[in-house]
Amino acid sequence: MLGWGDARMSSKWNSTIGKKFIMGLSGLLLIGYLIIHLAANLMIFIPDGGRSLNLYSHTLHKLGPVLLVARIILAALFIGHIVNGIWVTVVNRRARSSRYAMYASKGGPSKMSVASRWMAVTGIILMVFVPLHVNMFTLGPYYETVIDGEPMRDIYRLVVERFKEPATVVFYAAVMLFLLLHLAHGFWSALQSLGALNKRLLPVAYTTGLVLATLLAAGFFVLPIYTYFFIPLP
Repeated sequence: MLGWGDARMSSKWNSTIGKKFIMGLSGLLLIGYLIIHLAANLMIFIPDGGRSLNLYSHTLHKLGPVLLVARIILAALFIGHIVNGIWVTVVNRRARSSRYAMYASKGGPSKMSVASRWMAVTGIILMVFVPLHVNMFTLGPYYETVIDGEPMRDIYRLVVERFKEPATVVFYAAVMLFLLLHLAHGFWSALQSLGALNKRLLPVAYTTGLVLATLLAAGFFVLPIYTYFFIPLP
């Protein structure tokens, strides 16, 4: 049987505030992953025939169980973010308004932007996109190459092949626009949910989120377009 303190703690984490805290924390961790993921993907711009990208991918896969655990944690963060996001959205819509939304708009109309109003829509689009992305690349065809006498997966060839398909390029580029909207609101909203903001810091967080979202979305936006036009098939 739960004691009073345990019941109180359980109630806290099952409340809207608790859900927002979990959603905010998982969101920031996912943004951190996106930064690392983009940095790795930018290796495709290195004019070495995919050597750097393939070696990086091979090094990751050599981690074995560590990589598996990392993927499980990443999947848990993604699913947890979605579940809590849906819960909070449903509760807020039933209530029609909330203190959170009122506080977010105190800084001016700009805070309740297109990005904030479309969070649920952009979230659903990204929720559909991620499994498709994983299926296309992580679970995609296995091509093999040899670098310095060591056989490894030719992920570079797979990426270039996929981004030579016009439909894939258009799809990826379009989704990155939704990523921009989601992150632009999500960054400062996550910090607010964690209790890290006040009236003075809110504009700073809002601007930082917009800049960060633009850089990440632009990076992922350019990758398929540049590959399509400027990188030859291996």
